[in-house]
Amino acid sequence: MRKLDDIFPHFSFPTLVLVIAVIAIVLQLSGAWVTMILAGALGALLTRRHRTAFFAGFISVAIAWTAIFVYLTLTTQALAIAEFFIGLLGLSGLGWLVIVISILLGALLGGFGGLLGRSIVELVDELLPSETSSEAAPVQEEPAESAPKD
Repeated sequence: MRKLDDIFPHFSFPTLVLVIAVIAIVLQLSGAWVTMILAGALGALLTRRHRTAFFAGFISVAIAWTAIFVYLTLTTQALAIAEFFIGLLGLSGLGWLVIVISILLGALLGGFGGLLGRSIVELVDELLPSETSSEAAPVQEEPAESAPKD
């Protein structure tokens, strides 16, 4: 049986970030923030290292959420709503901080989703039988040497 790393291609880091960012934006349109974990995990299929999976998921979701918040700030009253929420804590004029914290939380979801996805891929690959061991020829026993004749 083929391993997952053999099935999915390996992407360079900038390409991986772009792919995960597009996945994250599409999944974010569903309205569920939990899907950012899935975006990172899907991106983890396209890399071979845990560190790369984490940082690609982190940066991609940060880019996706920044793009969404910029759009919301320009088209709606997102900054006014953020000002309202930060005002509940007794801080005024720091509405942008709510947006920055939201972006960081989303980025952490994407990063840990990538880390989780990469770990699951390696676990599944370890549990799958490798092709070389199942196709290997049976080991032939060497004939036992007979005792020397006098």
